[in-house]
Amino acid sequence: MSGKCRENIIFEFLNIVFMASVKFFIKSDNYPSTIYLRFLHGRKFDFTKSTSLIINSKYWNNKNGNVRQVAEFSEKLNLQNKLNELRDEVINKFSIDYAKGELINSYWLESIIKNVFNQRETTDLNYFVSYSSFYIDNLDFKVQKNGRTGVTHITKLRYKNLTQKIKDFQKLKNKQFVFTDIDLKFYREFVNFLNKNQKLSFNTIGKHIALLKSICKDAKENGIKVNNDFTKSEFRVTKEPTTFVTFSEKEIDTIFYSNFEQNYLQNAKNWLIIGVWTGARASDLVNFTKENLNGDFIEYTAQKTGQKIILPIHWQIKSIIENIGGFPHKISTQKYNDYIKEVCKELNINDEVKGRKLENIGTQKNPIWRKVNSTYKKYELVSTHIGRRTFATIHYGKLPTPVIMSATGHTTEKMLLKYIGKTAKDNADFLREYWQTEKLKKDNKIELKIAK
Repeated sequence: MSGKCRENIIFEFLNIVFMASVKFFIKSDNYPSTIYLRFLHGRKFDFTKSTSLIINSKYWNNKNGNVRQVAEFSEKLNLQNKLNELRDEVINKFSIDYAKGELINSYWLESIIKNVFNQRETTDLNYFVSYSSFYIDNLDFKVQKNGRTGVTHITKLRYKNLTQKIKDFQKLKNKQFVFTDIDLKFYREFVNFLNKNQKLSFNTIGKHIALLKSICKDAKENGIKVNNDFTKSEFRVTKEPTTFVTFSEKEIDTIFYSNFEQNYLQNAKNWLIIGVWTGARASDLVNFTKENLNGDFIEYTAQKTGQKIILPIHWQIKSIIENIGGFPHKISTQKYNDYIKEVCKELNINDEVKGRKLENIGTQKNPIWRKVNSTYKKYELVSTHIGRRTFATIHYGKLPTPVIMSATGHTTEKMLLKYIGKTAKDNADFLREYWQTEKLKKDNKIELKIAK
């Protein structure tokens, strides 16, 4: 090869390398915003990948693709140095790999990003996310306290949701957590992240923490080295007072005696009355058929717990069954939830009540749906739970608690009381009223004896 030819090849190669460019950008004005990398080279190569680094959009300059050097952002130099390092590595790897004839594609770019930031998709079960995936995959074989094997689809979704929240938190912290990292410091920062960044209520956060503790406990039992802080009282399940609505017996009668021209509302109204007088979960309720009738009783097996439940048929339910020749036609729980709101709105069940309702606390472009505590029209707060809660609430204090529990399927009195919002103070008030009533009965008997 002549010297001139060699010079031409070198020149062409250098031209190819120098034409390559790396640009960083963010896609939204949200916080946190993910920083993306775009690799460009002529018309042949144009790939975009997430760096997994995040930033508050107000600290980012999308025109030049750099971090704004503002005093209030303490991590500005550290983050910019990471981006500079990544840019240099991409250009350097391109010059080497292109010369070798390596395949240059989006996977090539992704592998460089992971290598620079020591990111790895690992199946090492010491990592929380890896173990969580393993745990979820084996939930079908988990033996419950009641002897049943497996869990519901909803339970699986809750664990998957927790895992996603941990992944989101890892992005914020630029770190993959192992079980020994899950200490009280992690707990405080994770709770703060869920509340401030994710805008979750403390009750929802508490559910995530409960699942987190379950996974930590399972990992420990399976020989994974964990930080025992998760067992401390400070690593607690967060809670806040729960508000919910129930129907009064007057409102139940208003619903029962109503009639709607629209078939879908009449059907939903019938299901609502059946729900009020059975206390069944919506997932069981809308699946009732004639097969569940046995003389003067309704019999079914609860999907969630596997419990066999037998209930007498209330006269209002009996009236509905006789009028339409069986149970109402089946609808989805989502439609049931939507239609019963409409039923109650049509019937002017619209007292101003306190409660929590799903609201968009973000923007129309970037919605964030969360339950917000406020005052609403009562029909706005009606949901699939209202029949079950109404059943338990109107019978509490009138029927023995075990009788109510046998109908609702609650396995402990504590669970039942939590479900209907009863506290130790409520029980004390009930006991006081009972003693006062007993005293009046006793006083009346004494007066009668004296009168004779």
